[in-house]
Amino acid sequence: MSSEDVVRAVIDAISRGDVDGLLALMPDDFEWRALERSPLAGTYRGQAEVRAYVEEWLNTFGDVRLEIEELVEVNDHVLAVVQGSGWGKASGVEVSNRYCQLWTLSGDVPTRMREYATRQEALAAAEA
Repeated sequence: MSSEDVVRAVIDAISRGDVDGLLALMPDDFEWRALERSPLAGTYRGQAEVRAYVEEWLNTFGDVRLEIEELVEVNDHVLAVVQGSGWGKASGVEVSNRYCQLWTLSGDVPTRMREYATRQEALAAAEA
């Protein structure tokens, strides 16, 4: 499986609400840094913290959909431009957000992912 295929599989698992499938693709020490402007901003280390983070999002928003707009290898990373959407379960308000994920993989195993507000920020981080 290519690096891009692995990232696509992870994002697809989240979009399906398949937390166990998501975690099956990640090592125990996976690190996820959420978007800084997120209400749940922070760095989540290990499968237990990642599970709690993703489940919080899935419990907060209904009909979560993540659509990949762009998926490309940049240096030793995979950049995913993602359009996320859903609706707030408490408010009923529809939400939509475009953001970027910069994935680091070791072979075909994702080891870390950082979220950025813009493609430019993600590319700058990939070049650093």
